[in-house]
Amino acid sequence: PGNFGDPLGLGQYNEDMRNKELNNGRMAMFAALGIVAADLLTGKDGMQQLGLGAVTERSSRITLRATSETAAPPPFQPYEQLGTTEPLGFFDPAGFTKTGDEAGFRKLRAAELKHGRVAMMAAVGAVVQHYVKLPGFEKVPAGLSAVTTDPGSYGFAALFLLSGAMELAVWTQDEKKEPGNFGDPVGLGQYTEDMRNKELNNGRIAMFAAVGIVAADLLTGKDGMQQLGLGAVTERSSRITLRATSETAAPPPFQPYE
Repeated sequence: PGNFGDPLGLGQYNEDMRNKELNNGRMAMFAALGIVAADLLTGKDGMQQLGLGAVTERSSRITLRATSETAAPPPFQPYEQLGTTEPLGFFDPAGFTKTGDEAGFRKLRAAELKHGRVAMMAAVGAVVQHYVKLPGFEKVPAGLSAVTTDPGSYGFAALFLLSGAMELAVWTQDEKKEPGNFGDPVGLGQYTEDMRNKELNNGRIAMFAAVGIVAADLLTGKDGMQQLGLGAVTERSSRITLRATSETAAPPPFQPYE
């Protein structure tokens, strides 16, 4: 049984070699069964089961090719994006961002940049309006009361409509660009990683500053400069304030002794 000739012409078909073949075959059947069972249980091949070849397998061309074709990319990490700077590190105190949610992060980052830019202009405006009045607005008070005082209310309505038009028609987010990238309107050529980090950090501070200015104005009725105690001494002597006072102040009452 099992005699199919001597295909390799080794001339070793004798009783001793036939006994060795039978014994080796019996051992091999047990070994093959063990390898298959261990592979099903552990997912490791024959060499891995013995702890051999595990160090070099990842550097083999075949393994690297298979890994590159099947491995999923790492999940999106918000803390790896722009704006993570010292001393605060990753700035998300409310925990809005989520790992793997790149689309949500882009929307939040675009909103953060827009609000930061508006807040920076608002904080500067709270200072400037104390000293500067545009023609036709000399009688409009500084602070939040300007919004409810004519013609300040008309100017606010015009700014609101203009901002809405710019938001919807001009400054629209291009999905191929970074969040908040609407070009370089002033042509400063400073769209670098360092300047973008500074813009984010200054915008975050400005949002807190603008909220503080508005809250203090509502509580005290003082504009941004008056809240700091600056400009209160010289404001009555400014030309604009004196002009407005001379035009609106009532004449002094009649005094018989005069």
